[in-house]
Amino acid sequence: MSDAEQPIPELYREAAEQVRQLARQARLTDIRDDLLALAAKFERLAVYAETAIRLQLPGYPHGAVIASERDQPPPKERE
Repeated sequence: MSDAEQPIPELYREAAEQVRQLARQARLTDIRDDLLALAAKFERLAVYAETAIRLQLPGYPHGAVIASERDQPPPKERE
């Protein structure tokens, strides 16, 4: 499943997990704390998105999902 096909809350949760993985690798506590705080913000955004979708709030989702490198087809070789 490409990022464009994933529900927005799941994209936020995936980003939170990736940031938590970076935090586990961080050697400095202030960097680790900042990364964990960012991961928590992504989790809150996921909850907000789920709530907005469930309540069918007008104008939601308000952001477009941007394709990542994983979603791009490989470049064609020039002849």
